[in-house]
Amino acid sequence: MIVKMRKGARPEDIQAVEDKLHELGYQTGKLVGTEIVLIGVYGDVSQLPVGEIQEMAGVDELIRISRAYKRAAQKGDPTDRRYVHFPVGNVMIGEDLVVIAGPCSVESERQIMEAARMVKEAGGHILRGGVHKYRSSPYSGWEGVGADSEESLRRGLEWIVKAGREYDLPVAVEILDHTKIHLYEDVGVDCLQIGEPNSRNTVLLNALRETPLPVIHKRANSLDCEAYLLWTERMMTTGKENIILCERGILGPNKYTRNTMDLGTVAAFYYQLTGLPVAVDASHGTGRRDLVHPMTLAGIMAGASVILVEAHPNPLIAKSDGYQALFPEQLKNLVEAAHIVWDVRRKTDALYQPSVVFEPQYEKRVEADRKRFFG
Repeated sequence: MIVKMRKGARPEDIQAVEDKLHELGYQTGKLVGTEIVLIGVYGDVSQLPVGEIQEMAGVDELIRISRAYKRAAQKGDPTDRRYVHFPVGNVMIGEDLVVIAGPCSVESERQIMEAARMVKEAGGHILRGGVHKYRSSPYSGWEGVGADSEESLRRGLEWIVKAGREYDLPVAVEILDHTKIHLYEDVGVDCLQIGEPNSRNTVLLNALRETPLPVIHKRANSLDCEAYLLWTERMMTTGKENIILCERGILGPNKYTRNTMDLGTVAAFYYQLTGLPVAVDASHGTGRRDLVHPMTLAGIMAGASVILVEAHPNPLIAKSDGYQALFPEQLKNLVEAAHIVWDVRRKTDALYQPSVVFEPQYEKRVEADRKRFFG
């Protein structure tokens, strides 16, 4: 990390920044130029209170010289970005738009079979559904058909895998317990999902390093985007790359929606920070059925190539999150609209050019333009 001081920063301002960094446990090195001073920061800068340093007197900007999440980081040049591609069952992630849809919960064998048919008829690619559901309150009620025992978990997993196979849909299921990974693999689940509450579950993330199954890693609603990538990095330390990032909304002041969709971070992931595929989940991001359609389309334009959607054969009788699940007709319309927007996104992507393309020529004009514009 480099702290770039403003032109003409006072010596006492520079010293105050160095003193603060030393107080926080970092070593520093100073490069004094003719007009500006650069302060090098050495140590684990993932814990650096960036906002606090940025607001100190005389500080111009903080520049990262390397990213702590080296495996998850974008590998290509800004003008030649590199992306990861991998299969989930018979569906390729990262090349074309992928729709992952299904109910919040597997409620019965008949219900999930009908849900699979609904997803297939709507044009979806992967079936999703929870067998053992995380609940923030012990009084929330329904925790899934697989909540009671390993036997019930296996039975619920077999139901959704059977439904997926019936309609030629790979299956994505949330996992809560690291000791059950082998069970998901044995039954035939194609993709594991880490829900928001487990986004920072060290034991689970460490265990997922060893599974060959792809993983959808949902962002915790209070995690900064780069801290989130560092938690994702934890799964990648032994070479695992088949991971899908997922924006599902962050905490915000708005009480009308369940969460606040952070589409700026979706764009940052796709255009700047990482080569991993990005998904958006507007069902959890808004918590309102009628907002899932527009916010999903916005997520695609921001940079997502995967969309997660909750839908139910009849949301009015769903045992969990029915209020944010789409009706079958809505799912079909959304999938059609998503492909239209995806085609637009591919065309507009060709017109995107990063600032680094233009900065050199404009830097040469700085002094001349200052005189021309300001005298």
